Amino acid sequence: MDSCGGDPRPAKRLPLFTDCREVDGEVACPGDSGYSTIPVFGKTTRLRKDSPAIMLMGCLDELVNLANGIRLSMSRVSDIAAMVMALSMQLNAYLVQGTQERLSKVRIVETLLETRISELCSSYSGDVGWVVADTPEAQVMDGVRVKLRECGRVASSMLDKYPQVDNIIKVLNHADKLIAQSLYCLGGKVYRTIDDVTGALLSKALGNNA
Repeated sequence: MDSCGGDPRPAKRLPLFTDCREVDGEVACPGDSGYSTIPVFGKTTRLRKDSPAIMLMGCLDELVNLANGIRLSMSRVSDIAAMVMALSMQLNAYLVQGTQERLSKVRIVETLLETRISELCSSYSGDVGWVVADTPEAQVMDGVRVKLRECGRVASSMLDKYPQVDNIIKVLNHADKLIAQSLYCLGGKVYRTIDDVTGALLSKALGNNA
């Protein structure tokens, strides 16, 4: 408010986004109607904001954000997080462009991630089974795994309309498996069955460390 207690004075306007405009003193931007006009696999189309294509773009963007937070805060897995971040950005670019050139760049990052996980787990010789994150690094990677699976489910809902999304599904599924494998090598605790997992969790919760 002003010094006399009247109506608030207009704030100094920030620069508008390049695709926004000012109309009658109000800022209007694409998407205000609940629709966005965007390219999907190289074809520009008008879609509702809750359409699977836009939801997949959003999911991949969330994955970028999640991976970047890990990259900046956890040095032991920062390289893996950086690769997941790069993979998500390339997948989003492929979703928009749909070109073979862009897909080849996706494959390059996918291969780098596979190589890094192979190096991480090269000396692992422990059990395989139900794995529960037992270190901070394993836990954040498990969060990445969950987000990869979520994006994969969204991508699967696009198959009938966009056959090219099959390429995205395959990459997300592969990345999901790679990150799941990393849990064994980052301090995950392995159990033989789901009953063993729940038994251990409940025993600890009830104060029985036996």
